[in-house]
Amino acid sequence: MKFKVLFFILLLLSCTPEFDLLIRDVNVIDMESGVILRRDVLIRDSLIVEIAAPHSASRSAAKILEGSGHYLMPGLWDMHVHIQDSTYLSMFLDYGITGVRDMGGCVQRPTDGCESLCPTHLNCWKKAIQEGTLEGPQLVIAGRQLSRTGWPTAHSVSTEEDVGKAFAQNLRDEVDFIKVYEDIPWESYQEIARLAKQHHLDFAGHVSEPFLLSDILDLGQKSIEHMREPLLYSFTGDSLELEQFMEADGYTEEDREFVQPWIADAEEVVRAFQLNKAWFTPTMAVQYARLRYEDKQWIHHPLRKRMPPSVNAGMQAHLRARMASPDQKGDSLWWMALSRLVKRFSTVNIGMLAGSDAACEGGLPGYSLHEELFLMVEGAGLTPLEALRTATVNPAAYFALGRQGQVRETYYANLLLLSHNPLENIRNTQTIKAVIKNGRLVREN
Repeated sequence: MKFKVLFFILLLLSCTPEFDLLIRDVNVIDMESGVILRRDVLIRDSLIVEIAAPHSASRSAAKILEGSGHYLMPGLWDMHVHIQDSTYLSMFLDYGITGVRDMGGCVQRPTDGCESLCPTHLNCWKKAIQEGTLEGPQLVIAGRQLSRTGWPTAHSVSTEEDVGKAFAQNLRDEVDFIKVYEDIPWESYQEIARLAKQHHLDFAGHVSEPFLLSDILDLGQKSIEHMREPLLYSFTGDSLELEQFMEADGYTEEDREFVQPWIADAEEVVRAFQLNKAWFTPTMAVQYARLRYEDKQWIHHPLRKRMPPSVNAGMQAHLRARMASPDQKGDSLWWMALSRLVKRFSTVNIGMLAGSDAACEGGLPGYSLHEELFLMVEGAGLTPLEALRTATVNPAAYFALGRQGQVRETYYANLLLLSHNPLENIRNTQTIKAVIKNGRLVREN
């Protein structure tokens, strides 16, 4: 009888698959070099445990994905979003986004899409995702922003004492980093930098005018979101080209006098980004949205049916404002400048992060991150590989995630399987065959 039981146990063990998932004979893309190699990729638990020559050995797996003719790359990060509804979480996964950086806010219910739910909501979803009871991307959240604009859901930081109170609340809210917005006094900015260092938190966000961006970067702000005026004039190092831009945009003598400190700081900004190893999130998709008031395909995109009504209403209000704007030429010029800035920063090796700002001003969670990548290539002139790094290896470096951002042994299995090669055409990022999150197949087309 003992021998029968032992034999039965050994039989069960022999039938237990060695791996959870095998992606067989797939083209693995290296995000640093762009080299593509055919490989078998074997996953157990949440990790890539082996990458081997295709069909090199007999392997058992609970699930096999045939990868022949397909392309495997890391899952994507959207580094600037505002989550207002749980629907966003599934939309991110639908488009291969396995991590997002939520840039903060504190609304109790969906509004126009440009601000996030309160951290209590987001932390509940974050915990459920970590525990595996809710599907969604990895969440990194900011909570309430620090500002002095009078925005009702922001922490007002007129004084250093206000900054201390804002930090205390954000720490209670268990935020992952501090979001700075605009109109912050210099003394408050310095206190933000001091407390961020004390509490081992990064601070990131907008730029407060009228300060010089180089000074803000020297304080330690880790990322700059969007191209605002203190950054605008760094799009070129050519004084003639800058003069042509200002003339085309109708700058008066008073305008020129007002912006002169930022013009004088433009090259110092480039140096400060490099010296401080700071990052830039250009959010090209939301800037481009200002030119799309006649783009019917985008306006009536089928994904809008999944969005909260208030967010769709916010997009319509944005479109009406752009159509009524007397400065449509200015929008086009700023788009040109942003495209040039992205290309220049890529050329001088300033780290950039792909962020869509969804669902602000018509952005669509998931989909808009792909548009961000398209615009980096087709608008700014980056190579597909350079653009893809901004959503893979760069976020991993930004967060110091030692085992994310690449398809390598011992790395976490957050993966995107594509039908076509994204290095040949950046729009192939949308040819999604499967999405794997923490070793688990969460989408299969």
